[in-house]
Amino acid sequence: MRARIAWALLGLSVLAATLDTVFTAMHRTLWSEATWAEHGWPLAPLANLGCAAMGALIVRRHPRHPIGWLLCVASLLSVTLAAEAYGNWVLDGNGPGPEAWAHLALWAGPLLGWPAFTALVLVFLIAPDGHLPSPRWRWAVAVTLTGLVLHTMGTLSTPPGDFVYGQRDSTRPITAPLLTVGWMLVAVGLIASAVSLVARLRRSRDDVRRQLLWIAAAAALLALGVIVILAVPRMTGVEGTWLASLPLRMAQVAVPLCVAVAILRHRLLEIDVIVNRALVLTLATAVVAVGYVLVVVAVGLAVGGGTTGFWPSLLATAVVALAFQPLRRSVVRLADRLAFGSSAAPYEALADFSRRLSNSPDPSTLLPAAAEAAARAVKATRAVAVLHVEAGTELTAVWPPGDGGDPTARELEFPVLHLGERLGSITLTMPAGHPLRGWQHQLLADLADQAGLAFRHARLRLELSGQVAKLGLRTRELGDSRRRLISANDAERSRLEHAIAGQVVPHLRSLPDRLRQLSLTGIGRSTTSDDTLLDPLVLSLNTALESLREITRGVFPAQLARSGLAAALPSLFTRIGSTTRLTIDARVADRRFDARAEAAAYFCVAEATRGLQDPVVVELSLVDDQLWVAVSGRDGGGLALNHIRDRVEATGGTVWVTSSDGRIALEACVPEPVAS
Repeated sequence: MRARIAWALLGLSVLAATLDTVFTAMHRTLWSEATWAEHGWPLAPLANLGCAAMGALIVRRHPRHPIGWLLCVASLLSVTLAAEAYGNWVLDGNGPGPEAWAHLALWAGPLLGWPAFTALVLVFLIAPDGHLPSPRWRWAVAVTLTGLVLHTMGTLSTPPGDFVYGQRDSTRPITAPLLTVGWMLVAVGLIASAVSLVARLRRSRDDVRRQLLWIAAAAALLALGVIVILAVPRMTGVEGTWLASLPLRMAQVAVPLCVAVAILRHRLLEIDVIVNRALVLTLATAVVAVGYVLVVVAVGLAVGGGTTGFWPSLLATAVVALAFQPLRRSVVRLADRLAFGSSAAPYEALADFSRRLSNSPDPSTLLPAAAEAAARAVKATRAVAVLHVEAGTELTAVWPPGDGGDPTARELEFPVLHLGERLGSITLTMPAGHPLRGWQHQLLADLADQAGLAFRHARLRLELSGQVAKLGLRTRELGDSRRRLISANDAERSRLEHAIAGQVVPHLRSLPDRLRQLSLTGIGRSTTSDDTLLDPLVLSLNTALESLREITRGVFPAQLARSGLAAALPSLFTRIGSTTRLTIDARVADRRFDARAEAAAYFCVAEATRGLQDPVVVELSLVDDQLWVAVSGRDGGGLALNHIRDRVEATGGTVWVTSSDGRIALEACVPEPVAS
């Protein structure tokens, strides 16, 4: 519904502009100076159409944005212009209709024109977000609206038949004061809106500043147009010329366009760069013109004549040219300050960065602070800060956050050094048409130099954090290994207990009764042994000893200590009935190793053989004077890999496991073999 109202106002403006053109053309030629200077055709109707169109676009995108509606209200000036054209046509050109209609049209025109003008005043007051700079500025709105009400009351106090367009005097004593006070209060509101716009501009940054620069540029053009239209008649003595009114009319066309671009944020076009270049040109021209005039006047007075010839003019030109170069830096700095705001005070940004360094020692905040400070100092569109970390991935921060960057943009890299070592870099992307000046290069070099020590501390902090994390991980791994070893020892004790209880104790349980029986029968005192009684005892005892020997061999067989791996492993495979294929390097078979290394290798083979399924292949080799064990077989789901790794790593070794096509290959390196 809101959008329909806005488009309806656009249609009304188009109709009013058409009627204005028709009425003006019937009254006088469209290309006359009076039409252009006094009535403002065609730029004034175009400005009103621009207000209506831009207001409708803003309302369509942001239905509740007050600036869109204010522009729509400002477009009602087109109705005022049409009413003025009709009234003048009837009164001066014998147009259709009675004079009463003409007076009524001229009388009704200000009733719409002044609200439209007041709407433009409020646009500058609440731009660009639709809110006042602060609640303290409410008085400006109140003064402006009071002026509008008083002016409207003054217009209403005059009967339409007595109204004369452009005349403030009236036979009614109350009319003139109301009109005068009304337009004065609206003028105060206009001045207040200009002051608020300047105040906003000084505090703003980034896109908000660009928005305000668009609106401020439109306001500056409007002010320039007013100054020209007031000053030219006093300088030339001729009023109502089209050349004097041209800047004002063009400013009226520019206002809605600039406001719409600022509100819709459509291609802000680096307006700060445009304003900067315009200010540099304007200030330089003013300095040269003033200097030239002053020198010419001084030379003319010195020679005692009212006019100067060729040589004094040439001398004046040379003096101005020589004097301008020292002033050029001040002119550029002033233009930068006006266009870029706080970013034109580069060493303020450097000082701010120093304060942020003291508050941001952490790398996660240091890098974004460095990137933001560098970008703001020279008005870069993008900045990337990189910190190189030894034995780790480098850290990167991008400002503004989330900016993917333009791969075709030209980038400038500034290394961050400390004590001659490159610790990182700061890379900037400058906007098109805004190259870095010499002092900006020096500023960024100073900033990078200042960031060097902070980058060094940040890298040391990261490396220390990395070492602490590694130590923490190693501590956790050692803790887990210790818990696994304790669990393994408990499990081994439990296994031994159950094995002895099940395989050894049953053979020994009957020995006390049998020995007691022999004692009672007196065999111990007899010279002749009774084999029928002793043989079962010997058999039971031998069986118990053999079972006990079988149980203890799995822990650390005596053959391993006596003969080494080459003899102990075949006995292991024979005892467990495995068809494992064993391959032993000749250098391993002929050598003895440290007891801990041999025990770790034996345990590794025993556990791997128990957890894998046939066919199992075991290889022992010597590589770089270190014992290598390789075991492969089909995955049986019972490989105690953690126990194997704990046992091997306890000797300083390493275990690798690979799996392919249902087969598992385990390799273990046991270091520091010692020849016997």
